Amino acid sequence: MDRLATYRAQSPYVLFVLALIAGIAVALFLPVSLLGYHFALLLLVLAIVSFVGLALIGRWRNYYLFDVGGLLFILVLICLGCILTWKDHPAISQQHFSRFKASHLLGYISSEPTKRGAFLTAEVTITAVKEHTYRKASGTLLLRINQGDDTVSVNYGDELLFKNHLSPISPPHNPQEFDYAQYMANRNIWHQAYLLPQDFVKTGNREGNRLVGYALAIRGKMIAKFHRYFKHEDAVALLSTLVLGYRTALDKELVQAFTATGTVHVLAVSGMHVGIVFAFLALGLKWMERKSYLAIARLFVLLFFIWGYALLTGFSASVLRAAFMISFLIGGTTFKKTRNTYNNLAASAFFLLLFNPKYLTEVGFQLSYLAVLGMVWLMPKINVVLKSAHKHLKKGIQYLAVPCTAQLTTYPLVLYYFHVFPVYFLPANLLIMVPVTVIIYGGFLLLVLPINAFSLTIATYLEKFIVVMNKLLLTIEHWPLATVKSIWIGQFEYIMHYLLLIAAVFAFQYASRKSFYIMLFCLFCLGSIHCSRMWYKHANRRLVIFNVRNHFAIGLLMGNETVVYSDFSSIDDAAVQYSVIPAIEAQSASKHLTFISRPAKSEEKAFSINDNHIQFMGKDLLIIDGKEPNGSSPIEPDWVLLKDNPKDSLSKLLSGRSKVPLLILDATNGPHTLARYRSEAAELGIAVYCLKDNFAYVWDAKK
Repeated sequence: MDRLATYRAQSPYVLFVLALIAGIAVALFLPVSLLGYHFALLLLVLAIVSFVGLALIGRWRNYYLFDVGGLLFILVLICLGCILTWKDHPAISQQHFSRFKASHLLGYISSEPTKRGAFLTAEVTITAVKEHTYRKASGTLLLRINQGDDTVSVNYGDELLFKNHLSPISPPHNPQEFDYAQYMANRNIWHQAYLLPQDFVKTGNREGNRLVGYALAIRGKMIAKFHRYFKHEDAVALLSTLVLGYRTALDKELVQAFTATGTVHVLAVSGMHVGIVFAFLALGLKWMERKSYLAIARLFVLLFFIWGYALLTGFSASVLRAAFMISFLIGGTTFKKTRNTYNNLAASAFFLLLFNPKYLTEVGFQLSYLAVLGMVWLMPKINVVLKSAHKHLKKGIQYLAVPCTAQLTTYPLVLYYFHVFPVYFLPANLLIMVPVTVIIYGGFLLLVLPINAFSLTIATYLEKFIVVMNKLLLTIEHWPLATVKSIWIGQFEYIMHYLLLIAAVFAFQYASRKSFYIMLFCLFCLGSIHCSRMWYKHANRRLVIFNVRNHFAIGLLMGNETVVYSDFSSIDDAAVQYSVIPAIEAQSASKHLTFISRPAKSEEKAFSINDNHIQFMGKDLLIIDGKEPNGSSPIEPDWVLLKDNPKDSLSKLLSGRSKVPLLILDATNGPHTLARYRSEAAELGIAVYCLKDNFAYVWDAKK
């Protein structure tokens, strides 16, 4: 108990951040309701009043009051976590723009616009709505402007008046598809608007944070300077990413190479980048530590440059984490305070979550803190083992231990979110760390120097260096078994992996028999779940008609064999990779996918495809296409899929067939076609399943 009390006294922020996280977690898992929000507010007020009452009346004269006061403070933080998480939700915020029936919305661009294809995308913070008159409003939406042949110019801070073309962000429409709606909800965005250039006007006013706007403008000039230095677009894109946090222009193939080698973390300007900047500055200003007043001046200089760099990168969450952590570290060092790494780490997380509690839902936030926590926790244990090692050997093992401990404490999270494991993460990280450091320092040097013969020479060699590093990563990516893919684990397995890791460390460190038994239990659970999942995949027999908007894709899952029949030209199409492949990877035991592009004929033991007729597990699917003539077919289908707005009546399309068990209308049909066929199907007594704005149709042979 004394040790626990001492630890709590030395690391108070650990307890604070755990309480705040508990409140945020409660808010995330419970359904949002105004009643729950008011209950949390009431509980917060009662806890604060009780805490203040103890302070004023009891004056902490009895020791038990400290424990009661501590519990009340923890309750305050839990309630605060709930309230801060819920307060911006449309069901809670009475001024949220979605509550008004407005003809127009007024707001400003609150994120740096990005261009992808014909669309310009940006976040817009709403300040007012126009009904009969202008009324104050709040909230943020995702704005997509279809530029077409026009060139639309909008920048951070531009105020826009635009038509109210709101729609909720759609939830996932296919099995295992990425939940983009939840991702945006975690950024407090629940609505989107699609506009044409004529649907909005710029008022000419400038809103938003002027300091951020100025920093983004400076960053744009720096990127333009990189373009003047380099010929290769990949070199400009990578340098802009590593130095300035601008990832928009980065090539997808290169991103894939970083991902497959376990080095994608270097593309997010994060603690490593801030640490590199800090190390250079700290070393250059080390002479100022000799006198106290110079040490304080050094502190302010370092803080100015660290937070200036954070501003330059747009205050991304990863940079904020690192900036907070380093600020606490150098502050404690300057004022000779006792440094407790766990407390500093917890303090940075605490203040970040107070600023935005939904940082907790970001994968980058979770990965960063788990990686640092793993290094802080495991590195001292490794140093104990290496006490008698040779000096140079010890340094080498410690250098290897840093990426290993970070990977060890984050691999369950990587498996849970990304479903891949980079086998060669250790050699890739060891080979890339020095080149990345050189590139970052070289990039800063080029930004500081004027463009002349000397700086152009540096740029030439730096460009060659970047090209060689990219080729090295691409080579590692193509090594045998570079990545283990299609690893899908659930939340229970995710928890079991971490429990296994903790139990293994305690079992070997303290020779704990109890921890060893817990480790064996976790291994047994994970093995049992894996075996049952593999059995399920081998026995799985499913037909899936995916919702892929203006196309169609049908998946036939047959244990060790998987077929996708689609009108897409290739399996590499972005829509197929986004909407179809995740379901195939998660539900099929097949290592190889057969992709058949329509029209086609293919016949195997378990299925046959004849253009618009599919036979699968004794069932028949007939496809009726409004773009092509459909010949008469003698089959009595179990499903009829109507696509591309057929013009004939339903009775004519189904002529000669006694009855169709299910009519499926896909998303290629327009609203009038959908309404017409729904009405005709109701008259004929035919069940209808509509894919538009709905989940994919899944038929399981075992049900």
